[in-house]
Amino acid sequence: MIKTLIIEDEEPAANRLKKILTELSGEIELLDCLDSVEKSILWLKNHPSPDLLMLDIQLADGLSFDIFKQIKIDSFVIFTTAYDEYAIKAFELNSIDYLLKPIDKVKLALSLEKYKKLKSPTPLFNINELVSAIEGKKGNYKKRFLINMGAKIKSVETADIAYFYVLEKSTFLCTLEGKNYPIDFSLDKLEMIVDPEQFFRINRQHMINYYAIERISVFSKSRIRIESKPKSEEELMVSANKSHEFRLWLDR
Repeated sequence: MIKTLIIEDEEPAANRLKKILTELSGEIELLDCLDSVEKSILWLKNHPSPDLLMLDIQLADGLSFDIFKQIKIDSFVIFTTAYDEYAIKAFELNSIDYLLKPIDKVKLALSLEKYKKLKSPTPLFNINELVSAIEGKKGNYKKRFLINMGAKIKSVETADIAYFYVLEKSTFLCTLEGKNYPIDFSLDKLEMIVDPEQFFRINRQHMINYYAIERISVFSKSRIRIESKPKSEEELMVSANKSHEFRLWLDR
């Protein structure tokens, strides 16, 4: 049996994780489900290390990295995270695994297969390097965009951009002054290079600056409409699968 400990402070995410794990393998023995750094440290001090540790990065009382600073953990670790590609690269360089939220069943199955193949008795990663890769990235986001305008080049400060959007397979930015310019970046790439505390990708076509949000209309848990300033010509609706993450982003 694979003795598994879940550390996740969002109840819906924890319940989904339990359900998928149960569906994927009859070998999973769920030891417990904890929701804070404090509870996790106490549990790990009084129990043998689990075979598999599924760990959310951002917990209610701090970052889960703090657990590793106080407890030696001999487990295979799978981080569940909402962080973007800059953090994922750090995970790939270390002998651990990661899953982006919302958790995908197929990707979780692949992580379990990776665990079965490796079954390393010790997590071969440097937690300090991982923390530095994530926290040290702050402040290194793209600060401005160069716009080609015929024979001229215009520089637009990232802080002055209201939102990015896709139109007919091309990507544009709209400034807080309401001026639109084409750019040579996909929204997928933009998610990696702009500050996620300031910009949020609400759907496949739009990424918005927090300071450009003028009004939010909530129709249900999964239907949220944004009115921006300047006003977007297209309706700005938060995708249903991003509504919970969007609420968390607003509440930082």
